[in-house]
Order: sequence, then C-alpha cells, then structure tokens
Amino acid sequence: MGYHLRPMSDQGVDPVLLSLREEIAAADRDLVAAFARRLQAAARIRSHKQERGYALVDPEREQQLLATWREANDGTVSDEALLELYEIVLTLSKRESAR
Repeated sequence: MGYHLRPMSDQGVDPVLLSLREEIAAADRDLVAAFARRLQAAARIRSHKQERGYALVDPEREQQLLATWREANDGTVSDEALLELYEIVLTLSKRESAR
C-alpha cells in the first residue's frame, strides 16, 4: 500500500495530534461563544422590531449579511459550505431568538 497504518492507541500519545486536537477544541469554544453573542444580539433585535411593529424578516439585510460573510472568507471555506453555514446560522438564530 505504500504506507503503514499505526494502531488507534498510538493517537492518544502523538503530541502533534494532541496539539491539533486542542486547536480544534479552542476553535470550537470560540464558535460557541460567538454564536451565543450572536443569539443575544438577535434576541434584542427581535424584541426591538416587535416593539416598533417592524417586519421580523428583512430579506435585503439577509443578503447584506451573506455578502459580508463572503467578504470575510479568505477562500478557506468553499462558497457552497459558506452558504450552507450561513443558512444554518440564520435559521438557528431566528429560532433561538424567538424562544
């Protein structure tokens, strides 16, 4: 085959793998914290809109947000994955802010 597969038990002591996993864990914590901040802001926006009788959904604003996401992407995330993530975040934000 050209390569040697090491036993799974070796993974638990591989310092490079452990370091990379901690990097992912830190990124995951950042994601959760960022999403929590987003949810708090979305809930305040929803409340403000309801108090003033504004429409809760603003398609133009949603397109602006997507454009901002695309501008922030350095190319690491494919356009398809970015759109999927955006749609998931937007859906969850709307649902959670309504709770």
